[in-house]
Amino acid sequence: MNNRSRFVVGAFFALVSTVIFAAPSLASVVWDLNPEPRQNAPAGSSSIVYTSDGHSITAYGFDNNAGIGTPHELFYKNAPEINGAVEFGLGLTNTLSNEIQPGLHFIQFDFTAALAQGMAMGQISVGSVQPGELFAFFGSNTLGTLGTQVGGPFDSTVDGQFVNIPNFGQFSFYSVVALQLDVLPIALSGGFPSQVPEMNALVPIGGLVLLLGVAKLRGRRRRAA
Repeated sequence: MNNRSRFVVGAFFALVSTVIFAAPSLASVVWDLNPEPRQNAPAGSSSIVYTSDGHSITAYGFDNNAGIGTPHELFYKNAPEINGAVEFGLGLTNTLSNEIQPGLHFIQFDFTAALAQGMAMGQISVGSVQPGELFAFFGSNTLGTLGTQVGGPFDSTVDGQFVNIPNFGQFSFYSVVALQLDVLPIALSGGFPSQVPEMNALVPIGGLVLLLGVAKLRGRRRRAA
């Protein structure tokens, strides 16, 4: 085997090694809690399953009884902005402004299925956060239990923006809680490992590249002769 042939073979195996050992990137998935066409009505249930790109999370509405939740019907809210604050998202029925009230309620999200699929980061967007209003994130491994504060307080400077859940994956359930006045979760975002081509798909392509390279070298030899 001459130097050119060795180069072609070496390039092929370098390609294979790169794919095998490359670190997977994260693909972003977003769950809109009041998707288009947006509603302004009771959800008819205290829980809702959201699925995006094959990944599912579940939202639960709760009344807060010293950190222990009792089911509360959820509400799809869609209203005009107030003082520049986003006013659509997922709230609760029969509460002031159909939003989470401090000390009285929380909306909890179950990430169990998404974590099992490799979800590696989590963010929550919260709206209706006007000046003077505050919210926080809580984590728990038990459905309906508020658990431990893991993020916040957050104020109106992050209204409608995605905020990282600190140390995401430490818990399976994360809740949005109002600390001062009322707020409204808008959407969730997660990062999942991107698909890496499997070897049985890569080898035929690499083999074709190798054959084309060898054929090209033979053609050059014939022309030189």
